[in-house]
Amino acid sequence: MTIDTSDDTPAVEPTAKKTRRPRNRKAQIITVAREQFGRRGYHGVNMEDIASAVGITAGALYRHFPNKQDLLAQAILDAASSITATLDDVDPEDSASNCLALFRYCLDNGFRAVLFDQESRNLVPERRAEVQTAVRSVVARIADALRAERPDLTAADADMLAWALASVALSPARHRTSLPRKRLESLLLTLCDRLRDAPILHTEEKPAEEVHVSGFAHASRRETLLTAAISLFRQRGYQSVTMDDIGAAAGMASSSIYTYFGSKVEVLQAILSRGNETLRMGLVQALAGARSRDDALTRVVHSYATAVAAPDSSIGILIEESTNLPEEARSQSRTGQREYLDEWVHLLGTDTHETRATVLAAIDLINGLFRLRHLRARPQHQDEIVDLALRVLGVSGGAHTTDPATPT
Repeated sequence: MTIDTSDDTPAVEPTAKKTRRPRNRKAQIITVAREQFGRRGYHGVNMEDIASAVGITAGALYRHFPNKQDLLAQAILDAASSITATLDDVDPEDSASNCLALFRYCLDNGFRAVLFDQESRNLVPERRAEVQTAVRSVVARIADALRAERPDLTAADADMLAWALASVALSPARHRTSLPRKRLESLLLTLCDRLRDAPILHTEEKPAEEVHVSGFAHASRRETLLTAAISLFRQRGYQSVTMDDIGAAAGMASSSIYTYFGSKVEVLQAILSRGNETLRMGLVQALAGARSRDDALTRVVHSYATAVAAPDSSIGILIEESTNLPEEARSQSRTGQREYLDEWVHLLGTDTHETRATVLAAIDLINGLFRLRHLRARPQHQDEIVDLALRVLGVSGGAHTTDPATPT
């Protein structure tokens, strides 16, 4: 990323003993922090790294930001504010133009969607709520445009559809692609068109289902530890969890944990191995009864959504935490993910850069919408998410309201 450090400060005379502090120093720090947090993650960056990248001392950095959490919050808030300002310049009643502006901002500024997707979990609740409000304000722009285009949409329906569109627009900010920019823009507009006219699955309103907590525990202590670790990693991230935390959540003495796992990274490896195997088996079962290409895609998307939605799902950890593995294990995990992605690409019929970007956009949509707690209150949220993902893939008519794997 290129950082503009010009601030119209007059040049210092050669005889001056000290240079004047640039007036935009705080903005420089936020820009560098945003890039570093997006590329390396909150726990992969320290304040000294950021100070060095800006060209100042750590002491000077702490004069602007008292701690790393505050700097992370400001980096996310600044990104949301910059995106909102960008959307001010487009037609407020055209959802495609808003999505394209969001997409262009990401590419022009090297923005990484991980800031919005994951890093806010490292903040204290008050700051987390603040940045979540800022991110929602960006999506609200797209929702407002959708309601102007489609007066039939309720506010809740427009909100759900806006999150789907935003997820697709941000997909290139999550993945590397060699697709030329003009072709990527053209693809984005095609995918947005498939979504913006999507019908909403209206069903009879139902009271929110009570979450049933089983009174049964695993007989295997190893499984009990893995279940506890999955829950903690999902809530707080791998780096924020210790082996003692896992033991406490599992109701075991910390000394007993090492009977089953030699280190925290071994716990992570076991979880990611399970995630890859879950996807592989879901794929095999989905394809076994498929009667056509569209039926196969529908079954595969349903199987993926079911895996992501499961209370003890390890799919989010598989996506977000692979970088914490040792090199060999990380390579194996990524190979498994690529092979899974290849199956989706194969079902679409052509292995092109556009096809791969389309598949990634559909998967990102599923991952993103299942993260949003308020969408889970919708009576058929899983069917809606599957339907939208299938529309991104170009499956005519989207999904059926009944899981295709269920006999009718």
